[in-house]
Parts: sequence; structure tokens; C-alpha cells
Amino acid sequence: MNELFSYYEGELDVFISESLIIKDTLLKRIISEVSDNLIKELKQKGIEIDTTYRHTLDNSAIRHSLKNHGNKKEELRGQIPVTASDLMKIPEIISSYDSLTTDKNQRGQDVIIYSKDMGNNLTLFVEEIRLKRHELAASTMYKKKKG
Repeated sequence: MNELFSYYEGELDVFISESLIIKDTLLKRIISEVSDNLIKELKQKGIEIDTTYRHTLDNSAIRHSLKNHGNKKEELRGQIPVTASDLMKIPEIISSYDSLTTDKNQRGQDVIIYSKDMGNNLTLFVEEIRLKRHELAASTMYKKKKG
């Protein structure tokens, strides 16, 4: 049976680098388990998840974030280009976000939008809630200028 994806076991920085090269295979990396605080906060917003859910990042989301939000065009939108270094901050963002909102994406899936003040910018990180796989899967990241 063909697998739809493989889990990557290595370090996050190496995974991000390799994700820019490996395009023919879907690779995922588990970032962390969900926190009790996140479960409670989402429940207050009408979204039910439990401790079986995991935060995941895949090579497709990495390429999307860097391709669509990591170039000079972002400056024309009043935003700051995302870098691989910013993607390394995902564990920090999901463990100590300043605020979060929920919404629906274009496919109707629930998404979580984390906001984190990173000093000189406001970083927004978006995860899709994937019910069948019990994943909070990275979708995209972008940075806004403060003020």
C-alpha cells in the first residue's frame, strides 16, 4: 500500500531546508502535542479537539509560506517577508501565542490563527484543523508591521 506521506524525524531546521528541495513526496513533522490551554480556548470558540491532536508541519506548507509570503511582494501589502528563521519560531508561537482567533478557510475547514508579538513585527501563524488525522496542520505564516 502506498503511503500518502512520511513522517520526518530529524531536527526542525534540517526539515525546513530539505522541504525546499523535496517536492515529489509529502513529508510531515510533528511539532508538539496540543496544550490543555489550547483545548480549553478552542472549546470556548465552539471547536472540540482533545489530547490526541498534534501540531504538524509539512513540506508543502513550508514551501507555500516562503513562496507566497517570503518575497518582496509582501512589502507592497504592508507586510514583512517570511524567512526560514521565522518558520523555526513555530514551536514558540503555538506554545506562547498572544491571542488566537478561528475562521474557515476556502475549503470550509476550521482554521486557527495565532498572533504573536515578535518585537518588531506581529507574526500570524495559521493551522488547519484536520479531524480525521487529529492534526492541527500548519497552513501558512505571515508577518505584519506593527503600528
